[in-house]
Amino acid sequence: MKKLMRLSLAALLVVAAFSVSAAEPKKGGDSAASVEKSPQAAAFLAWVKAVKAKDFEAWKKVVPAEASKQLAAQAKEAGEKPTEMLEMIGMMIPDENKASDLKVDGNKATLSVIGKMKGGTKTHYGTIEMILEGGSWRVAKQSWLQKDK
Repeated sequence: MKKLMRLSLAALLVVAAFSVSAAEPKKGGDSAASVEKSPQAAAFLAWVKAVKAKDFEAWKKVVPAEASKQLAAQAKEAGEKPTEMLEMIGMMIPDENKASDLKVDGNKATLSVIGKMKGGTKTHYGTIEMILEGGSWRVAKQSWLQKDK
């Protein structure tokens, strides 16, 4: 139980470190088809895949360098492995996601995502803040708002 509490606390700290205030996706921006095919959406979906698979090496490729250092340090402090931290994060992220809007401003982007948990009835609206680092888009911060169907 103590281990679960430490792991939960550490995972929440990681999520909090990457959170910003959420809102429903704004209308406008790129068409849904072009948003879905964007490099930002691809990077976010790779992030989700890495988190759900608890693949720390893949996750490090789609987050800023500082984020992977922070997660590794928090895992060490909690006496856990980074993969265990990813497992906790994965429990809080919708399983089925669709990019709905994208705003790009130079090396920064905001991706709006609509998601659902497997078997869930609530719709989750995500705001994913991304940065361009090393020539690749990376998930820097995110937040989710949950609403009933």
